[in-house]
Amino acid sequence: MGKYIASAFEGEAPCDNCSQKLDCQDYELACRAFSYYVLRGTFKEYTVRNPTKEIFNKIFKEDDKALKTFLKDLND
Repeated sequence: MGKYIASAFEGEAPCDNCSQKLDCQDYELACRAFSYYVLRGTFKEYTVRNPTKEIFNKIFKEDDKALKTFLKDLND
């Protein structure tokens, strides 16, 4: 495993202590905290954690541009 990939798993991830983690795994859901983590490698503890299928699809089935546009629209 490359150094960059290994370093991504050194810090805390938004799912580590989340009570919704198993639901997200079972039903293919993701939240804004996880999406920020995917894009930036970091997240703020106060970031909204309302997992949806839509965010999951933006992360895993579309491209980064779609996810960035989606998150920007949420902030407007």
